[in-house]
Amino acid sequence: MNEDAGKWNARWQERAQNPWVPDPWLVHVLPLLPAGRLLDVACGRGRNALFMAERGYAVTAVDVAAEGLKQLADEARRRGYALQTHHCDLETLPDLGRGIFDVVLDFFFLQRSLLPALREAVRPGGVVVLRTFSHAGDFPGKAPNADFVLEPGELPRIFAGWEVLLHEEGLEPSSKGGSLAGIVARKPQTPCV
Repeated sequence: MNEDAGKWNARWQERAQNPWVPDPWLVHVLPLLPAGRLLDVACGRGRNALFMAERGYAVTAVDVAAEGLKQLADEARRRGYALQTHHCDLETLPDLGRGIFDVVLDFFFLQRSLLPALREAVRPGGVVVLRTFSHAGDFPGKAPNADFVLEPGELPRIFAGWEVLLHEEGLEPSSKGGSLAGIVARKPQTPCV
């Protein structure tokens, strides 16, 4: 398993009593999302997964941290929501399925080698919601690791050929320095040529 798993397990143990508050940007883009099956990639303890399960989505949550997944499963069970959790190391490029999810969420996990699998996991007409750190904008400080930070204009290039329902970058500062970027992109009904 990924060497970061221990770090993430410890983080979720420390934050076990934190409230289950979804990312505000997810709440903002919710009206753009189709109903149905949802994949939450690198879900952590599942604040976004739980929020979407409450809204009737059939949620599959994936993360490297068994502790976060356990907390999510326990809270979902307590609230009476059925959702699936999968413990896996996303750095090993797992098969996430092909064309089976209506919505794929990826918040604050940028692994460029995984992006083709995320795109494939979305059914035609489905959407990807991706939000993470960016170099765009004029905000002080730098995000921690440049490998995990988007370049200005990178998200529209990643989803070239998809319908961009919303794209924002450099408008909001990150709490870790630099700015944030996000996209909601709809997969074409027919393959791009």
